[in-house]
Amino acid sequence: MGHNANASPRRMGEERSMATASDQVIQETPAEAGLTPVKGLVVLAGVVVAVAALIGIATALQLSALYAGFLFALYWTGVCHTAMDKFLPTLVGSLGGLALAYALTALPLQLGATLGMALALGLVLLAIYALIMGWVPMLVNYAFMLFLTVGSIPELHGEATLGAMAWAVIVAAVYLWVLVTLGKKLASR
Repeated sequence: MGHNANASPRRMGEERSMATASDQVIQETPAEAGLTPVKGLVVLAGVVVAVAALIGIATALQLSALYAGFLFALYWTGVCHTAMDKFLPTLVGSLGGLALAYALTALPLQLGATLGMALALGLVLLAIYALIMGWVPMLVNYAFMLFLTVGSIPELHGEATLGAMAWAVIVAAVYLWVLVTLGKKLASR
């Protein structure tokens, strides 16, 4: 991002902040991280085993919305790179987003269409504002917004489905936490 010589100091500071935030997203290439094609295949085999185990657990528990668990897994492993300090905000944010998605249907039913929807939309706007301002990041974060968005899909917007999604998120979160914790302990030996 180039800097305009005529830009105000405030604008230049904003550009630097934006560049810093985007720089954090840039990751090493697999080659820079020392991941050879053979090591990549070993990692792929591990992922297949881990996914198969999660599917087995979900089948045993009769989880009907495992896609929500996989969405949590993708977010925490892919976006957060299994950073343990991001685990709890990802879990709390995911469940919070589903709760607000539920409120979008429940509040109009409980309080009447106009008042209930106004309150629900007010809560959505408040959540967006909190995200913009960086308030309550343990709850209101990008995982929150992701699950609010997915949970607001009309076909998924019912108490039973959203509850099943929340249960799948919890099961996947516990499974992943145990898997990553054990993996990090084994790797440190």
